[in-house]
Amino acid sequence: MAATYLTEDFVEKRLRALKSLQDGWAVDQYGTGKFYELDLKMCQIKDLSYSFEWGKERGITSRTRKLTEVPSKILVLDISLNELIALPAEGLMPFKNLRALDASLNQITSFQGIEVLPMLYSLNLSHNLIRNVAGLINSGSLVELNLSMNNITDLSRMPSMINLRVLNINNNDITSLDGVSSLPKLKELYAQRNNLVSILHLTSCFNLQVLNVADNRIHQMEGVTDVLSRLSHLQALCLHGNPIERSYDYQSGILSCSSVMTLDNISVRPLARKQVPMRDPHSENISSLQEAARQAFDERIRATRSKVDEKIRFLQKRIIAIQDEQKNFEAKMKTDLDGCLRYLGTLTDGEVEKVKDKDTFSTEFPTARDGMRTYRSNYKRDKNDYTGVKDTDEVLRCAYNELSGEQSTNWEDI
Repeated sequence: MAATYLTEDFVEKRLRALKSLQDGWAVDQYGTGKFYELDLKMCQIKDLSYSFEWGKERGITSRTRKLTEVPSKILVLDISLNELIALPAEGLMPFKNLRALDASLNQITSFQGIEVLPMLYSLNLSHNLIRNVAGLINSGSLVELNLSMNNITDLSRMPSMINLRVLNINNNDITSLDGVSSLPKLKELYAQRNNLVSILHLTSCFNLQVLNVADNRIHQMEGVTDVLSRLSHLQALCLHGNPIERSYDYQSGILSCSSVMTLDNISVRPLARKQVPMRDPHSENISSLQEAARQAFDERIRATRSKVDEKIRFLQKRIIAIQDEQKNFEAKMKTDLDGCLRYLGTLTDGEVEKVKDKDTFSTEFPTARDGMRTYRSNYKRDKNDYTGVKDTDEVLRCAYNELSGEQSTNWEDI
């Protein structure tokens, strides 16, 4: 199949200025002008190939007419909801300055290609077909990584990513968190809806602040409390949907060994108040309320995001099913066409005269099923007049007779 190339006009029309930049991107947004996002989501793209040559980075001058001449100004690339099966290095090569890449909702199976993005800060590969994490070895710059809704079963080959702070691996088939220990700066881990039986490998994640391992198979209270006692910075914990939740000392045991402020999206202890000399009590109360509200809203956002991920997963499966149906339909049509052509090749001159009308080919050739349908449509029983029937038993008896007679002629399709 011939490659489909993205034209320069097509790309230019999908570039838009970024209204704000993340602090962690380390970009001077005041001295070098505007930066841009290239939005290519839902464009039925199967490959990142271009019909033009990207600029050679001579900087923006009075002669610069198109942004494709200065690809270093593009910090965000969104290629989600397409038909990509890979991230070709050649297609990503122009974006040396890229900070955020969203390639979710595709059919990507590996990380190959992202090694050409040395400044990448955030990578979203959720809702793809990735099975292992070994290909991340050349992604040391990543700070945020979303691998939710994939087919990952093993994290043991997770490379050392010293800058990673947020990792989302929910809705996979992971049985162990072995490998997460190679992420020394990890602050947020989302691993809900997997097959985890333990959180033992989080013992060395001393900077962890948010941990969600809900809906797994964790059942040993002692092992959980032992790990939590070592995570002194942990503030939010989700463990609901695990067998451990049924333990009699579930909440009390967790609170006694940790400093978590919210458990399973519920505030479980008041915010700590620092004693500051000459502090206005009213201002202190307001600050505490504001912080509590901030945490409550953050938890609601996380919970809603989880539900949205589930809905997206459902829609993705439905899209794949529809695509498969179309492929099967096309295969059937091809088979029918081959049969039709073979049939037409056997016709005599006299028979050809009878098949002149081109509309003949817009309908299927007669089959046994068509004959049965024709028979059923022509066969109609005489309708009985029940207008004079009043008695309840008689009405039921007449209805039974009608249904019995209907079933005798209502054959299943062959």
